[in-house]
Amino acid sequence: MKRDNINYLVVGSFVILILFSFFVFLYQIMGSNGPTEKYFVTYNNVSGIKYGTPVAFEGYQVGQVEIIEPVREEGKTNYRLTLSIEKEWPIPVDSIAKIVASGLLAAVTIDIAEGSSNVLLKPGTKITGKEAANIFATVNEVASDLRDLSQSSIKPLLDNLNKQVVSVSTELTDITKNTIKPLLENFSKQVEQTDMVNKVDTLISNLNQTSEDLQKVFNSQNQKNLTTFLNNMSNASTGMNELVVNIDNTRKSMDLLLSNIDNVIGDVNYMLEDNDGKMSHSLTDLQKTLSVMSTHIDAITHHLEGSSRNIHEFTRQIKENPGLLIRGSAQVEEVE
Repeated sequence: MKRDNINYLVVGSFVILILFSFFVFLYQIMGSNGPTEKYFVTYNNVSGIKYGTPVAFEGYQVGQVEIIEPVREEGKTNYRLTLSIEKEWPIPVDSIAKIVASGLLAAVTIDIAEGSSNVLLKPGTKITGKEAANIFATVNEVASDLRDLSQSSIKPLLDNLNKQVVSVSTELTDITKNTIKPLLENFSKQVEQTDMVNKVDTLISNLNQTSEDLQKVFNSQNQKNLTTFLNNMSNASTGMNELVVNIDNTRKSMDLLLSNIDNVIGDVNYMLEDNDGKMSHSLTDLQKTLSVMSTHIDAITHHLEGSSRNIHEFTRQIKENPGLLIRGSAQVEEVE
């Protein structure tokens, strides 16, 4: 009897231990591993979110979703989520709670992207929310648009293109049978009836002969002569360029000289215009002087002739007797 009690006690203790471990495990899974604080976030769509959905802060789980309740705002239904987050966990006011999924088949979580503000949210306040893009809904919308586009645009376009191709093919067949083929047959008959082939052969022979003559003309010596001629022409062109430059410089010098001459002529004209009265008076006096001189020119020439003879005699006497300059007496000439 005593052994049975011991066995019951061991079995009961083991069961209690298992139950305690199970509750601890559930407690850990549900994320309630310590004191928590409530925060709120609002979304337009909460697909995949339910009670117990994990809440992470930059990938680290800090809580879970406690309550999901619909809220009517501005004629639209939104969903207000109550988040249970570890107590005293720092959350900046500009943080954003995003609905994310690590893969196509992974469970949806709410990940809080940390903001850069130094001010922290107080418990019970609202965190800015951002919905996740629904890939499957977007793919369905794109598929629907493609289906509508295929039925309303691409299919009629292909049908019309097919009709146009058939029409063009029919027209090309008719043109080939009714136009091109008779034209080719007629051309073939004309070629056979005329001497066109012989004329073409003669033309080719003439062209070959002309090519040979050109090769003889442009032999190595003629090529050298042509090269020398082109070099001389290049040198002549250079000389002509220098000559043109010199002519241009000469032209500039002539322009400068002509401009200076124009300035001198302008100054002379200005001087004549400014001294017109004085010049007229001077010319009048000169005319009078010349008139007086012409009246007495005979007497003047007579006196000038006498003076010239006296000077000649004086010079002769000085040469013969220089002492006359000191004594002042004239030498007595001997009379034969």
